[in-house]
Amino acid sequence: MRKTIRRPTQPAPETEPSDAQLVATYVAGDHTAFTTIVTRHERHMKWAARKYGRNEDDVHDILQDALLKASRNMHLYRAEAALSTWLHKLVLNSGFDWARHRSRRELAILDDTHTTPAEDPRLAVDPLSYLDVALTIRQAMDQLHTDQRNALLLVDLGGYCIDDVAHYEGVKPGTIKSRRARAKAQLRTLLQADFFAGTE
Repeated sequence: MRKTIRRPTQPAPETEPSDAQLVATYVAGDHTAFTTIVTRHERHMKWAARKYGRNEDDVHDILQDALLKASRNMHLYRAEAALSTWLHKLVLNSGFDWARHRSRRELAILDDTHTTPAEDPRLAVDPLSYLDVALTIRQAMDQLHTDQRNALLLVDLGGYCIDDVAHYEGVKPGTIKSRRARAKAQLRTLLQADFFAGTE
């Protein structure tokens, strides 16, 4: 009678916890679970952040802001959507927030106390006139409706496409187009009114 050789049974490989399990573990107080989440999704999040940052320092800032939001709001995550989608949304929000602040910084040239006529040829030609125009533009921008101003800042100064801005704002691309159009029309009206007021 032939004997059957039995191979020793191998232990079943350990399965990695799911994203939902990691979230539940982190919310319960185990902060090491968040480290695992970051390790698992950081590459994808960094890729998304590169759409908004100009360099690696910008990408790092956007990513850190998104991760901070994730750590503080993980209890709000619902498993109906994939965790990667939720994290991508946080990066999107952080990226657009960063872009909005960057656009405002670029617009606020009067805050640059280190600019001299030698560094900026526009100031060398007629510094008082140039600064006066810049101040007028800033004041006009401040009078725009927030939605219109954001559309103008993100598309025209931030350089983002209308579809991305629409996705971030949660509206249709046509809405962003109309906001930009209204913002530009109002700016023209405000600036023309200021010009003619100055000639009286």
